[in-house]
Amino acid sequence: MGRDTWRMKPLLLSLMLAACASPDRTFWGAEAGRITLDGREYAVYVDRDRARPRVQVIRLGYARRGQHEAILAAMPRAAEAVSGCALVEGSVQGDSGVMNARLDCGRV
Repeated sequence: MGRDTWRMKPLLLSLMLAACASPDRTFWGAEAGRITLDGREYAVYVDRDRARPRVQVIRLGYARRGQHEAILAAMPRAAEAVSGCALVEGSVQGDSGVMNARLDCGRV
């Protein structure tokens, strides 16, 4: 392999990893969905198989400085839209990359 090929490997690996979203291992086997809000795509994983249902939302794609506030506002909407459940007030944790929350499926 040529010298330039070796330089491109980290970039190619980064691009391949950015193209997929894998939930935390505690969400393996959860219902998976995708939603686009405000032009940005999110992967949403809903785990209803427990006494306290929960959700994980993963932002897909790069976010520039200044976009994070809008993303943080959109992630709870994505969770509610895909799950069909309301978020438990005060349960949201995470950042503009990954958000976790508990669900209240008795009210929307």
